[in-house]
Amino acid sequence: MFEALWSVKGEATTAERIMRRADLDSAKPSDMFKIKAKDKGKPEPAAQHAAYGALVITQQRAGWYSMPCAAGALA
Repeated sequence: MFEALWSVKGEATTAERIMRRADLDSAKPSDMFKIKAKDKGKPEPAAQHAAYGALVITQQRAGWYSMPCAAGALA
């Protein structure tokens, strides 16, 4: 998921495009980082969820997602 967001170099893009690039079957990127009931209290899912929240900017009404830290990155 993060690799797909990184590949668009910080530009806002649609959830559909991100999910297609990541080869994942979900409606939106945030679905991949939801903490399931069985994983509550486990550090890894919580860290992944926190990383998504810190790195990804969403414009939910417009359906845009971006990762500004990837802008200007040498890929």
